Formats: sequence, C-alpha cells, structure tokens
Amino acid sequence: MNEFKTKYGPWALVTGASSGIGKEFARQLAANGINVAVAARRQDRLEELAQELENKHHIQTRAIPVDLTAVNYLDIIQSATADIEIGLLINNAGAGAPGAFLRQSLDNYTRVVQLNVTAPMQLTHIFGEQMIKQGYGGIIFISSIAGYMGSPYMANYAATKAYLLNLGAALHIELKSKGVDVLVVSPGPTRTEMMEMEGTDFSSIPMNWMEAGAVAAAGLQALGQKSTIIPGGMNKVMSFMATRVMSRQTALTMFGNMMAKGMDPAIL
Repeated sequence: MNEFKTKYGPWALVTGASSGIGKEFARQLAANGINVAVAARRQDRLEELAQELENKHHIQTRAIPVDLTAVNYLDIIQSATADIEIGLLINNAGAGAPGAFLRQSLDNYTRVVQLNVTAPMQLTHIFGEQMIKQGYGGIIFISSIAGYMGSPYMANYAATKAYLLNLGAALHIELKSKGVDVLVVSPGPTRTEMMEMEGTDFSSIPMNWMEAGAVAAAGLQALGQKSTIIPGGMNKVMSFMATRVMSRQTALTMFGNMMAKGMDPAIL
C-alpha cells in the first residue's frame, strides 16, 4: 500500500465520515498511513473518530464539522484544508427521502439534491483542479445500484445517484491523462444508518446486506483500475438482471413492490 500512499496521499478528504461507509473509508486510509480530513455535521463523532485514528495509526487528522447543505460549506472546507495537500477526495456524504414522491416536501428534496449532487460536483471541481496542478490524485463517488435503474419510492434519491454515476464515469476518461483517477462505487443494500430512515423497516426485505467496511475496501482496491464498480456478487447479479435481462418497466415494478414492503403506509 506504499504505492497507494504515494499516489493518493498525503491527505484524503472524506465527506460523510461520521458513520457508515465514510467512516470505514477513513479507517482504512489511516491504516495505510494516509492523513485524513473527515467532514460531517456531527462534531462529537468526528472528533472521536479523529482521536481513534491518531492513536491507532499515528497519522494526522483534521475534523471539519460542516453541513454540506449550508450556504457557506465550501468556505468552511476550503479554509480547513488550505494548508494541506489533498491527494484523495471521497464524495461519500448523502441522504435519501423514502416514500412516494409527492408525499415528501419540496424543501427536503432540494436539500437531498444539494447534498447528493451539488456538493460532490462542486468539491470535485475545486479539488480536481488542485490535483491536476499536483500532477496526481484520486476521486471516489459513492453512487448506488439504484442509480443504474431508478427506484420507485426512492425516486429523487435514485436520480441523484444516477447523476453521480454518469459524472464519475465521464470524469474517469477526462482526468485519466492528467494523472487523476476517478472511480464510482455503486453499493447495494449496506448496513449503515440509512437502514434506519424514518418510516422504513427494510429488515424483512430479501436482500443481501453488505458491511460498510467491505464496500470501502472494494472501492480502495478498484481505484485506478476501473471506472465503476458494484461491490458484492449478489449486487452485481441483481443489477445485471435489472438492466440487461428484464425490461426496464418490469425491473422498476419489481423493485418498487419490494421497496414498498419496507415502508410505513403513511409515507406511500
């Protein structure tokens, strides 16, 4: 992993690092000697994680408490990272709003688009320019298998993930010749706090739930090798069936029925 550190260090910036996949990315990067700037809303969790990584792996950390939907979030992140060299950006922060599209507020959907689409686009533009000047770097987007096919009752969320999938796949080509590797990771069901979204109970849905650490490990292993990956054998099969074997209408109907089973009727 020394080669990885040389190629994507000395610092990584991980958004949404206070839990789930983002937290696991931070842990695995620190384990391989990369300094980590962790960004999320919950300052107490960030500081706890930063202390853990410093004590265990003897690397430097920087906790950046920030809400990526706030008007001044870019100023906060740029100010906090102005004196360090970011070699790896992991656009992990994201949110969903489960339920029938017209049952959710417009403000909530706008916030999701800001968090899932606008923030990673802006951060990629800013830090991508810096990486080109440095002559090296890497960018990882966290999309979803829902980005390949859409998802009734998670329609806005799936649409935002489709944006990340297409943006990242295109930038993989654009930035490769400039020394910057871009990867899109599209997890399936993963054991994170999103399992506990209000109005949902996905425990009864017959899906193969991956651990967040396995998703992060797959992403780090594939960076520089591929443009897109779907971690997990069953997730690959499910995506293949939904996009290559079934008609789009059949896949959407099936997936919509499955999602509805895990939701409170009050939000359908």
